[in-house]
This record gives sequence, structure tokens and C-alpha cells, in this order.
Amino acid sequence: MLSDHDRFLLGLEPTATLRACKALHEALQLRTENTYYNMGELPPEEDLKQWPSTLDYIETQCGGFYGMSVIVGEKGAGKTMLCIASAIEAAASGNWQVVYLCAEDDIHGFAYRFNTYVEAHPSAADCFENFHFIHVGKGQDPASLTAEIFGVLDQRLDIPLLVCMDSINSIVNLGSGDYLKTLKEFGIWAMLSRRISGADVSWMITSETNKSGNAKGEALPFWADVVMRIKSAKDSDVVVMMDLVKSRRTSLGPSGGAMGKLGRNVKIGRFEPEHFTPRLVAVDGGGGHFGEL
Repeated sequence: MLSDHDRFLLGLEPTATLRACKALHEALQLRTENTYYNMGELPPEEDLKQWPSTLDYIETQCGGFYGMSVIVGEKGAGKTMLCIASAIEAAASGNWQVVYLCAEDDIHGFAYRFNTYVEAHPSAADCFENFHFIHVGKGQDPASLTAEIFGVLDQRLDIPLLVCMDSINSIVNLGSGDYLKTLKEFGIWAMLSRRISGADVSWMITSETNKSGNAKGEALPFWADVVMRIKSAKDSDVVVMMDLVKSRRTSLGPSGGAMGKLGRNVKIGRFEPEHFTPRLVAVDGGGGHFGEL
């Protein structure tokens, strides 16, 4: 009897997860095939494969994050807090396998953030089975990370894959190659694998800003389906300004994507309306933990 991996290699009845693995591998190739479509015989549109953003504006305008979603922000603005919250909710939904590629925080710091969120949102405890964490080492590239992702996934599951890169800049800086060239390789790997798989591989990528306030390298937003920008307010340590800069498949809304001011509530791991009152959250029953605090 063939294993799931053997079936994948032979191209037999792939699950969504196996299609994701195949796309990650294909996107590494130096050359991929062109595909011709007769415009009178285009395939029907598919529903967007979305996951929870934890932000009311994104949920209303876009139905959640989707495709290749990029969170751009300056240091300390809350990119990682948002990425962790959204990744946990995606895994807890049961509709995604999540692989979180972490390049900055140590395991105890990540565990603190992870556990804080799960304890503040008891329904998020359903995430454990589908949430996979990889601490990225030095010298990694898309090929080595593809192999790592293959190794942690349950390839029998017929649900798509969400890969989180936090942050793409730190992962690239851990490498030994030319920064801009390597940044381009990672960005194209993400964009192509999403496109090839029909979003069975989707991405949530955090990116630092350059001096002009855009994503470092500046090509990343062009390849992305969703781009959201976070900027710290000058008069507060916890208030930020948010903008939905781009949404390829949905409307930016009547305000043109301006999300206004939100407050970073670290006690519950989420952004809330600007004038929130920090609070402790009582948790019924507790639940599992990611490592030790």
C-alpha cells in the first residue's frame, strides 16, 4: 500500500495539503511551465480561501486575510502580535494547517505570546493540532524551509496550508547571500506557490519598513494580494494607525483603506479600538500550552 507521501510523488489523488507541498516544491524551480487559457473556457471562480485577521475592518471589507497577505510595520508597532493572533485563529478554525516560521523571538518569548493569546481566548485552544512552529536557523533558504515544512505537516489532511514568515527580513538576514537577491527569492517563492496551488499554499508575512515607510525591498507589496500597514502614533506607546493599502480581490471600502487608530492590548494579544480599557481576562478551564512560560 502506498504511503501518502508516495501518492504525492506519483501525483495520485492529492489532498489540499499535498497540493500545497507540491506547489512549494514547484515554485523553487528555475523554470516553470507557461499555461494557456482559452478566454471562452475559463475555469469558474473559486471562493477565496480566507482566515481570521482578528481585525474588524479586515473582516468586514475582505472577510479575513487571504492569498499572500503582508503586514508592514515599523519596529515595535505590533506586527508579530497581529501575526500570532491571526495564525492561532486560522489553526483553531480547523480549516488550515499553519506553519509559523519564527526568526526573531526565542522560544520562551514566543511561548509567552502564544499562551497569553490562548488563555485570553479559550476557543483558540483548538489550535494545537494544526499549529506547527519552526525556529529558523542561520543560512536557510526556500529549498531548506520547504523540506522542513514537508516534515511537520500531516499530509493526509484535506485543508490548505498557511505559512507565516515573521519576519521575512530577519529570515533573509540570517542567510549568507546578497540581501536584496535573497529577499526577492523568498518573495517569489511565496507568490508563485500561492498562484500555482490556487491558494492551497497561502502566506502571512511580516515585513519591516524602509525610510520611506514602505516594505523593505519594496517589491513584496506588488506580489502580495493583501498589504496592511501599521504605524505607531507619535503621542502613545500603545496606539497605532492602520491602513489596508491593497486588497487584490476585494474593496478597500469608502474610506479608501484607512482603518484609523487602534490600541495594542498585550493582555489579550489583539488590537482594539483606540480608547480600550486594558483588562485581565478570566479563563474557564484553561487548556493546553505551547511549551513553558
